[in-house]
Amino acid sequence: MTGAGNTPGGIAAVNRNILPVLVRLASERQCSLTVLSFLERNSARPPSLPGWVKFRGFAGNKLRLAAALVKHAMTRPILFFDHVTLALPVLPFSRIGWVKTILFAHGSESWRRIRRTSGWLFQCATLCLANSQFTLSKMRERLSRFNGVACPLGLAPEFKLNQAVPSAAALPAMRDANGEAHSLGSHVLLLVGRMHPAEREKGHHQLLEVWPEIRREFPDAQLVFAGPGDDRENIAQLARSRGIGNSVFLPGPLSVDDLQQLYAGCYAFTMPSKQEGFGLVFLEAMNCAKPCVGCFDDGAEDVIAHEQTGLLIRNQNDPTALAGALRRLLGDPELAQQMGRRGFERLHAHFTAAHLQQRIYDQVASVLK
Repeated sequence: MTGAGNTPGGIAAVNRNILPVLVRLASERQCSLTVLSFLERNSARPPSLPGWVKFRGFAGNKLRLAAALVKHAMTRPILFFDHVTLALPVLPFSRIGWVKTILFAHGSESWRRIRRTSGWLFQCATLCLANSQFTLSKMRERLSRFNGVACPLGLAPEFKLNQAVPSAAALPAMRDANGEAHSLGSHVLLLVGRMHPAEREKGHHQLLEVWPEIRREFPDAQLVFAGPGDDRENIAQLARSRGIGNSVFLPGPLSVDDLQQLYAGCYAFTMPSKQEGFGLVFLEAMNCAKPCVGCFDDGAEDVIAHEQTGLLIRNQNDPTALAGALRRLLGDPELAQQMGRRGFERLHAHFTAAHLQQRIYDQVASVLK
């Protein structure tokens, strides 16, 4: 795996659901389990792992990880990879059927920006688990043959599953893009995601483009962009240049508790992204019964039921469509509430951590037979 404990991001969150499944399977079948963590050190061993599970961290050293994988491959194990590029050292073993490999496909690296070697690895794999039906369909368009199934994600285990719709939380004061402290009100639109100069398809810039129009109609509306990234200051500068800096907030990376407070207190979750293989943050918002805005032809299609739990738009760069979706939610609190409640029910019916762990269990158990 790339990492689970000290590694941020969606893949690490999924790994925190995968690990207990592998522990359960190994325990039931009385076989050994070894966890190799590419980005982490030995000290990052997840505390949830039983003592009999071997754990080794490689601190980002590709050569050491490759050597370890080749050594393990000689014993003909079943290898489960959280990212296709980690499996490259065992490609020869996989091609001749010496080892069984399971690959988890998380997003566009599985189809849009796929390397030739990654395509071979998917085609040689015993099983490919795609994080959504959307990802699986895109892979099928690019790859002529592979054994793939959709394995839709679930809420990360550290996000406490709310058993009842939580009450709206009072939000703390934050510094806006102008550097001034303001209280957050009752019409906060939230986006949680990394802000990186090379990844500008999550919707931050598109939301800023329509925000002056939204603010003219809804003067108390506020926009919160939570998350890390080197593009934060560029986004703040863009907000200032458009004269909307006093209603845009960029608090940076937040703890799970602070994030849950934001989800509980926001009005709606808005991420018109075109780079999601699934979109775990939609589930985090649904856990607090918030309506969601996303895009068609994206992983959001698997999560958001259009017109039921939120709104999907065709093109994130269509300001009329995006502004229309925001205006519709802000202008109809009852509709927003209804969508949020249905999203809460949808999460509990399909996308909890328990649902994901059972899906993984069933698929990996089929390989172990």
